[in-house]
Amino acid sequence: MDSQLSSIAAAVRTDLIGLDGVMKFSPNRRFATVYSEGSPADTLFFIDSGLVKIYKRGDDNKEIILQILGAGELFGEQALGTEPSRTIAAEVLQEGTIYVIPRDIFLRVCEKRPDLWREVSVLLTARKQQLEKKIELLCLRDVEYRILYYMADLARTFGAKSNGAEYSIPLSQGELASLIGATRETTSTTLNTLARKGVIRLGRRQLIVPSIDGVLAAADQRAKAAKAT
Repeated sequence: MDSQLSSIAAAVRTDLIGLDGVMKFSPNRRFATVYSEGSPADTLFFIDSGLVKIYKRGDDNKEIILQILGAGELFGEQALGTEPSRTIAAEVLQEGTIYVIPRDIFLRVCEKRPDLWREVSVLLTARKQQLEKKIELLCLRDVEYRILYYMADLARTFGAKSNGAEYSIPLSQGELASLIGATRETTSTTLNTLARKGVIRLGRRQLIVPSIDGVLAAADQRAKAAKAT
């Protein structure tokens, strides 16, 4: 967890959790909807543990995952804007503990702690940069490179397994397809190719990275091959 995220998490845990009106989200289980498109944008959320996906669904019912957020993350920031309703949706990806923070309570704490506003502004800027990177990947990189990029990124986010060598990513192949903006069939074919090369391993509803350096090296090789063609 970077220092900015740590600062926000510490502030939320110290100054917000425990206040009257701040409640635990329930039911907090996989596939539970935290909020949907069109729902009122009047609360923020804090992930104390677990994972949440932020996504957008198209008219054809296909979805694209915009972000995957983990412990220490604040989300639902549309509540801080002027739009009365959500334009994106959020769903529990891995069980944990999520707190629901009404907008007026969050704003009241921020008035007492101007430093929290600064930290939130930096967080929102970082989110914007992440979305800009996603657009770049969708427009300029092929499916294999996008898979390698996100496998390395998610491995860093979710941390190492108990043996300290491998990184387990709790995503299905379909969820990864939604994250990288590709069909499930193309994603599955590319994952199997990478698995045969030993770059990754496939498990049941999980993707395993034996080495982040190995994934990054494969991504670099893929990028150089694309430039050469």
